[in-house]
Amino acid sequence: MKLQLADLAGVASITQVTIHSIDWMIYQVSLEIDGKELLLYAGEAPFRSRNLLQIKELFETLPVTKYRLGRPTSAYDEMVGQPTPMFSDALETELFWQRIDAVRH
Repeated sequence: MKLQLADLAGVASITQVTIHSIDWMIYQVSLEIDGKELLLYAGEAPFRSRNLLQIKELFETLPVTKYRLGRPTSAYDEMVGQPTPMFSDALETELFWQRIDAVRH
């Protein structure tokens, strides 16, 4: 099943939004919904953005529990012919983006 941008409005609850940094300032998004991780699509291709604020705005009015930003292991060592590193330089951190609800006075 492909989760499309247009389907976001109908999602009742999102456990986690993970923003994957796949290249310099290019991001893809996956969502954890009902225990399943789904990649977000825009038509036939995975949704991509160069702007974290654009991604934040996509989810501002949706029920998201947690946001994470992840960067996979760097390919630098492999590119320069170094042996496989003894540790991973992958990075994953929580983003403290909060849902914005209208406030009534």
